[in-house]
Amino acid sequence: MMKNKGISNQELIMKGYLWVNIPAIIIILSVWFVLVTIINLNNVFSIFIGGALGWIYWEFLIRKWISWALNNDVDKERLYKIGKISLLLSNRFTIDKISNSKSNSKEE
Repeated sequence: MMKNKGISNQELIMKGYLWVNIPAIIIILSVWFVLVTIINLNNVFSIFIGGALGWIYWEFLIRKWISWALNNDVDKERLYKIGKISLLLSNRFTIDKISNSKSNSKEE
């Protein structure tokens, strides 16, 4: 008989960091470095471009992380609390939006 092991808080946070936050920070810093050193673009402008690209990446991948957590039966309230504490999420709207879109696709 197999035990149904739930996802731990540590696993949620680690996957969130490894999938979302760390790559987004690497994108921001890499774009800034390339634009400043190779293209000789203004430092402030380079930070904004890097931040925008990192944010686009974060916005796409945070949805994947939430979807993964919901598919693994993580409660929405628990996901929000862990996401807020670990600086992965800022509001419940993203979780509710993904949860509602998943439930609508199951009904069809």
